[in-house]
Amino acid sequence: MITHLRVKAKAAVAGVLLTAGLLAAAAPGASAATPSAPPAVHASAAASDAYTIAPYTAVNLRYGPGSGYAWMSTLQVGHTYTAYCWVYGETIVDNGYRNNIWIYMYGGTGVGYGYVSAVYLRGDARAGLPASAQC
Repeated sequence: MITHLRVKAKAAVAGVLLTAGLLAAAAPGASAATPSAPPAVHASAAASDAYTIAPYTAVNLRYGPGSGYAWMSTLQVGHTYTAYCWVYGETIVDNGYRNNIWIYMYGGTGVGYGYVSAVYLRGDARAGLPASAQC
């Protein structure tokens, strides 16, 4: 009984830390199948720190920067979305492009925040986000 309560308490503390962004994300090279907390958008982020991105094909929005993370939603062609920063993640090779940059973005009401590979977004290797917008 006491062991069970300790496990529940540890899980609750970990959940609070994840929510607060205080628990570190998975290290580079870690398994993409183990989800981690998304990076906190910089506290100083203003409206000018938001960028508009557009997919050139339907693409999956995921909980982390890799195809091993769970699917959240599908971004649609013809729509624009709000992005905040970019991170290095799993290298994606598709349509003749190879890139390991993932964009942290807002997927819309009811979806929330997640990651999409820059391979599927219009623009340069960072989907038009500046180098300084690294998460």
